[in-house]
Amino acid sequence: MDSSVIKKWIEENLVLQDEARSITGQSVSAFNQSVQAGKIKAFVEFGELRKTRLYLRSELEEYASSKRIRI
Repeated sequence: MDSSVIKKWIEENLVLQDEARSITGQSVSAFNQSVQAGKIKAFVEFGELRKTRLYLRSELEEYASSKRIRI
C-alpha cells in the first residue's frame, strides 16, 4: 500500500486527545472518565513511559451524538 494513502487516511481519521475532547465536547476530566469507563477506546496506543493514544474520529462523533446532554 502506498504510504501517502496511509498518511492521508491517518490525517483524516485519527485524532489526539485534545481534538477528541473537542469532538465530544468534554473537559479533560470528563474525557478521561469516559476512557476509564470504557465508553471511549483508543484506536491505537503506543509508548512505554508516556502513552500516546489516537482515537478514531467516527467513533468519537458517534459517541458525541449519543451521550447525554446536561442542561
